[in-house]
Amino acid sequence: MTMKGVFVPLLATGLVLIGMAAGTAATAGETPARTISPATVVMQFPEELGAMQRPAVEFDHAAHTKALEAEGCEKCHTVDDKGLTPALTSTFGVDDRNRLIDLYHDTCMSCHEQRAAEGLKAGPVTCGECHQRRAPGESERVAMAFDYSLHARHARTYPEKCDTCHHVYDEVDKKLKYEKDKEEACRACHGEVDVEKNLSLANASHRQCIACHLDRARQQLDGGPVECVGCHDAAKVGEIKPLEEIPRLVRGQPDSLWVKAPGATLAMVAFNHSSHEPQQKFCTTCHHDRLRSCAECHGLTAASDGGGVTLERAHHMESSEYSCAGCHRRVTSNSDCAGCHLGASLAGEQGACKVCHDGPRPSKEEPPPPRAGLPQVAELAELPATSDDFPEKVKIDVLADEYEASEMPHLKILARLDAPIRASRLARQFHGTVKAMCAGCHHHSPAGERPPRCTACHGPSAEATLDKPGLKVAYHRQCIGCHIAMNIQKQGCTDCHASKEVDS
Repeated sequence: MTMKGVFVPLLATGLVLIGMAAGTAATAGETPARTISPATVVMQFPEELGAMQRPAVEFDHAAHTKALEAEGCEKCHTVDDKGLTPALTSTFGVDDRNRLIDLYHDTCMSCHEQRAAEGLKAGPVTCGECHQRRAPGESERVAMAFDYSLHARHARTYPEKCDTCHHVYDEVDKKLKYEKDKEEACRACHGEVDVEKNLSLANASHRQCIACHLDRARQQLDGGPVECVGCHDAAKVGEIKPLEEIPRLVRGQPDSLWVKAPGATLAMVAFNHSSHEPQQKFCTTCHHDRLRSCAECHGLTAASDGGGVTLERAHHMESSEYSCAGCHRRVTSNSDCAGCHLGASLAGEQGACKVCHDGPRPSKEEPPPPRAGLPQVAELAELPATSDDFPEKVKIDVLADEYEASEMPHLKILARLDAPIRASRLARQFHGTVKAMCAGCHHHSPAGERPPRCTACHGPSAEATLDKPGLKVAYHRQCIGCHIAMNIQKQGCTDCHASKEVDS
């Protein structure tokens, strides 16, 4: 297997890639003075070998790719029947600090010196030219997201060849083998660092994926990227068009199931797996590293294999990118929803639990699975006709002093909030009725009844012990906060109430 004529930049085992540039790292909140190309590898010692005495080297892989195109990958990397080894050939397996330093210097500088002697463009040969102290920087490198569309592209290219990528290590036969219907994501076995023969995710993916891409390129077949920017530059990745029709990735999962756990007492949740799949980028959006039931790792009161996260938190933690509530919470962050949901908990209303927990109570007998597919969501009733209880406009003059009274277009605001709710199945499911929308402004008021005036709860000044702002602050925080969250430009004083004319 030869790769000459097709050269690819890869990470070097023995040094680690870091996002910050050599020199002083930018502190939290500090704007980096510069950005670092996705094709640049910032070469730093792994922690176990201690700190470097000089600034880390910023290795320009793109420049080396171009300069060494004729020599091919073998110039720096080992290429054999197993693919292309990400480590430099000269440093592979070396874990002695001083030996590693010598090997890197010998490998790089001897190449630079040889090219210079041949009259070719060459790299530095002195310490300070490579180990430069630079201003803090941040890498533009993005992680490659392997989603349903990319998976479908590969499956279409290699039908019935899942074993090309998916394998497990057989402890008996001491070799890799394929197990049908037990395929897992790469991260299930490959972690952040190499562990004996088990490569890190970075090294495994570079070795496996790029070797295949290179082989196809050698055969002049369409294939994936072979340079850093092809997978790690946001703009380049954005040029990869997703398939218009993505087939379902079947791995033995049910179309629908009851979310339950041993010992739980609350009504079970009907979860439609098939309807949630198209809403996500890949299985690991919810399933972390392995395709297992949540209850296998997360327990009711303890989580032996769940990172200390109980099952209740695994489903309801709004700050988590994996939980049900966290996923729904992210939907409410878009500008159509944020005006009402900004800062509000999804579980703020007592009736919110029943929206999901509407199945049968746990029992000894297993109920039949819930209906597959999208749940039936009732259409919302039309907005009520204007009346004293539902006015078209509301005049707010209780605080009028330096400014005239504010005339709030009540019906116009409600219509603006109502339209995106009707367009969203998720919003209709959780709002249930148009009355739920009223709680966005009229918080802590019974749904369906005419809410009290703001002055009923908010006095002239704040009540610190009740976490209740004064009336002026409440009005401005509520109204202007909504305008900011929904990207409404009218946020100035005279946008809501005109200045009073002062008698001279």
